[in-house]
Amino acid sequence: MAQTQMALDSLDFDATVALATKVAPHVDILEIGTPCIKHNGIELLKTLRAKFPNNKILVDLKTMDAGFYEAEPFYKAGADICTVLGTADIGTIKGVIDVANKYGKMAQVDLINVTDKKARTLEVAKLGAHIIGVHTGLDQQAAGQTPFADLALVTSLNTGAKVSVAGGVKAATVRQVVDAGADIVVAGAAIYGAADPAASAAEITGLARGNTASAGGGMGKYLPWALIAGAVLLGLYFLTGGKKAEEMPVTDGTAVEQTAPAADAAAPAADATAAPAADATVAPAADATAAPAADTAAPATDTTAAPAANAMDKAKEMAAPAADAAKDAVAVPATTDGLVGAAKDATGTAK
Repeated sequence: MAQTQMALDSLDFDATVALATKVAPHVDILEIGTPCIKHNGIELLKTLRAKFPNNKILVDLKTMDAGFYEAEPFYKAGADICTVLGTADIGTIKGVIDVANKYGKMAQVDLINVTDKKARTLEVAKLGAHIIGVHTGLDQQAAGQTPFADLALVTSLNTGAKVSVAGGVKAATVRQVVDAGADIVVAGAAIYGAADPAASAAEITGLARGNTASAGGGMGKYLPWALIAGAVLLGLYFLTGGKKAEEMPVTDGTAVEQTAPAADAAAPAADATAAPAADATVAPAADATAAPAADTAAPATDTTAAPAANAMDKAKEMAAPAADAAKDAVAVPATTDGLVGAAKDATGTAK
């Protein structure tokens, strides 16, 4: 599980504080970018420190000289991490590491533009560097460079220092960075350039912490709705399709297709005895069983052109009053076999 760091790169003091307010609950580290700290000064650090006591704050000083002297005021003002360039003299790097230790803080060595990254990483790790920064700068990104090759090199050295990765990281690449061994994932434009910076920060942090439901550029957020929709459709299937299946009469264990026309319903009830069992199931024998012998010759014209489902509904409506009239003559059967039997009895009576 990796930590997430949000790069605050605006030159506007108030805009920086406003953006930090939105994203602070969703990231681990707030970074005051190099242009931002140069333009706004140490007062911005003090303001952010007071407003966000639960977040670590990194000040991207990119110190090149006078390491101890330059970094100390920022540690005293509340910075948790200050950066020093890996291209600086080794004495400068040692100065930032020493002052960080003095205040119980951390120093990050930025490998941007370092030619021999392996040698410099091993050297600063021996000095006690807390974090190694694998950093592809904005100008390098514009030229098509990415931090992934350098990340693989640095993590393979197993120095014991944490590894931070910055440079074009976004939701689609977070897992790739973390799986490659990054301890800190830095995102800037992917968050502050989003329509909803807070949501973007939360998504990236979720991915960095192993929440696969956030994967796919935010598609994971639609998963609960997809599951709900699936459950609703399944429920409708059982409520409609299942109900119709229960209402359909069955002969010899074979379900009659619902698409069969109800033309047989137009035949007189007296012919029910001659109709095959399948026809008896398509045109429910409710008419034959409910009608008295005298009425067996009356055709069921109301259901002639209706589909099977409508024929069944019509049969139910007709069956209720007719059954009351013929209750002493014919007993209403409860099964399909009973329906066919009753139809035969009715025919015999008529004869």
